[in-house]
Amino acid sequence: MNKPAHFFLFLFALGTLMLGLSFLSPKEKWQVGPFEIGYYTPSELLGALWSEDSTVDKAIVVPENLVLDALIEETDTVTTPLLSEETEMLPVAEPVVLDTAIQLSDVKLFAPFFEGLERLSADPNSRVRVLHFGDSQLEGDRITMQLRDAYQRNYGGTGFGYVALQPLVAPSSLAFENEEGLARKTVFGRRDTAFLDMKYGHLGSFTLVEPNDSGQFVGSVAFKKRKWGYSRARNFTTAKMHVEGASPSIVQILVADSIYSTRIFPAGEWTLAIDVPNDDKFSMRINSKQQIRVYGISFESPFGFHADNVAMRGASGMIFTKMNRVQFKASLEREAYDLIILQFGGNAVPYLKDEAHVGRFARALARQADYLKRLHPNAAFLFIGPSDMARKNGLAFESYPLLEELTHRLRNELLSRGIAFWDLYDVMGGSGSMVKWVDAKPALAVRDYIHFTPKGASKVGASLVGALKVLEDQYNALIAIERVEMQRLADSAALFKQMNQGTGAVTGSRE
Repeated sequence: MNKPAHFFLFLFALGTLMLGLSFLSPKEKWQVGPFEIGYYTPSELLGALWSEDSTVDKAIVVPENLVLDALIEETDTVTTPLLSEETEMLPVAEPVVLDTAIQLSDVKLFAPFFEGLERLSADPNSRVRVLHFGDSQLEGDRITMQLRDAYQRNYGGTGFGYVALQPLVAPSSLAFENEEGLARKTVFGRRDTAFLDMKYGHLGSFTLVEPNDSGQFVGSVAFKKRKWGYSRARNFTTAKMHVEGASPSIVQILVADSIYSTRIFPAGEWTLAIDVPNDDKFSMRINSKQQIRVYGISFESPFGFHADNVAMRGASGMIFTKMNRVQFKASLEREAYDLIILQFGGNAVPYLKDEAHVGRFARALARQADYLKRLHPNAAFLFIGPSDMARKNGLAFESYPLLEELTHRLRNELLSRGIAFWDLYDVMGGSGSMVKWVDAKPALAVRDYIHFTPKGASKVGASLVGALKVLEDQYNALIAIERVEMQRLADSAALFKQMNQGTGAVTGSRE
């Protein structure tokens, strides 16, 4: 039978061991593969009982990321223009005001988007299309879905746009089930070096149809509409698919094993429409004699507002200049994007070493955005900065110390290149906001202190819609002033002409 004294003696020995380890453990965490290992300091164990003068330096070792450093070095050392002449750097007012609004050097830079909306208001049969690139914060159509639904409610249109035929995370409106004979290839993450042409379509990925036992290239996928996505997104009326193959490909849409429609894609690279049913469940079968790539399929309507969500898990945004320029440019022009949004930077935050490293990364990332702007100059461009992120330091979570510096550097680099910037870090509330979002009831972020919950993503999406509306009001007010001024000048010119004509007539009669 255990005596109480034995129990307390055990607790005393355990506490002594833990305190002893805190004195003996190195003050800095050490790296083991992708993991950091460390132990509590005496101040963390004893709290107020331990004098602050006795605490050790709580420095945190920044893990190395050789891949990221190589990408920064590659972009940062570019001395020749990426496409044509070097970008003219626009002046940026100092100091830059930090707020929740979309910041840009000239509101007229958003003319392609706002003029598209005005055109759509006048002609409901026209189209406006948005492309939203980002990292894992966008997976499952998050953030983009709120933007899309808000504009589809006001301007019409259905469907959720482009998606990979084998997405890593399916969109909220449609489930992808029972994929067979399909292999996912991406330009980001671990890239398959067998594909040297770097043709990945404008989604940065493609689905490879693989051969079966008989040597035929056959792939299939089943679709099922989800009930919890926005109704407009899942009530698409048509689809189109971007395919490339060395031989013709047969694409069939089936409902309950019965063929609903068939489309033959000729050899080469094509984007063709496919008839799809209104049923909640249907499937697709692809057949070809040679290998084919499916660069993406878009579920949409023939008119209205559309927004494509392109989530690139683990990407830092440094891959666009690596993609096949001719194909990438042709894809952007074919879809006629009016607004392109980029949302990157978060995956680099844990690996930033100092302010100089931050500056080099911000400059390299801004050059990627500038490359896209040159590639498709007919669109407005918006960069969404990284959200707040927190790491554990002892017993408490704190924001990454260089995150605020990163948003500042990114803002200046992007604004000087004529690209709008929306500071998500500031929108969340700045330093320490991620911890508050995790602790909120209901939670707005998950306990990895990086990603949003569905409610948090919805809040960000709604905030983005609001910020765009404020910018649109500013743009419309400016255009209204310019139109009044142009009318005044036109009236003055007409009056001057009339007066000259009248003077000439009177002079002639006197003579």
